[in-house]
Amino acid sequence: MNNVQLVLDVGGVLATDLDQFWDELVSQTNLSYKEVRNIYKEEIRKQLWHGEISVESFWCWLKSTFPNIDLNYLQEVLPESLLELEGIHFVKKWSEVSDIHILSNHRTEWIKPILDHIRPFIMSATISAEVKVAKPNHKIYQICMQHLDETRPILFIDNKRENLEPAEKLGWQTILADTENLWINQVNRQLCD
Repeated sequence: MNNVQLVLDVGGVLATDLDQFWDELVSQTNLSYKEVRNIYKEEIRKQLWHGEISVESFWCWLKSTFPNIDLNYLQEVLPESLLELEGIHFVKKWSEVSDIHILSNHRTEWIKPILDHIRPFIMSATISAEVKVAKPNHKIYQICMQHLDETRPILFIDNKRENLEPAEKLGWQTILADTENLWINQVNRQLCD
């Protein structure tokens, strides 16, 4: 077993972000993408990712905030928006040489199919809605640390720079996941050294 412990985000690393869902929502409103996202961020984002509200409450909020949307269709689009990315196909291989952990800002209900696919290969999953705190808040990294061996190196992969900085302060090595998947080769090199 390689000494390095690998901590992976889900959105933008193992699966797509919810861009397709947001694009569809925007197309059903008379607002710009930026306007829709700003309303979401100001009114409900924190509560959703921190598990302070149910998924059902999110759908109710969505319908009351944007009354002309086709809610049933959006509920179908959301799970279809979470597509596996290339990185997920390396998790099994990486688990043969490293302990794999998940650290993600998400709803477990939404990423369950992704997690189920890799569950045999991961040691733990720290999901923001379950632990009531989200990246980049340092508390979620400390919660994740409860599943890690602090005496061994930790390599964290995320697609957002602001989520890497708190990990770096803890002494974790980090790699910014890029859309061209160059990060996968970086992980392969780190785990083979």
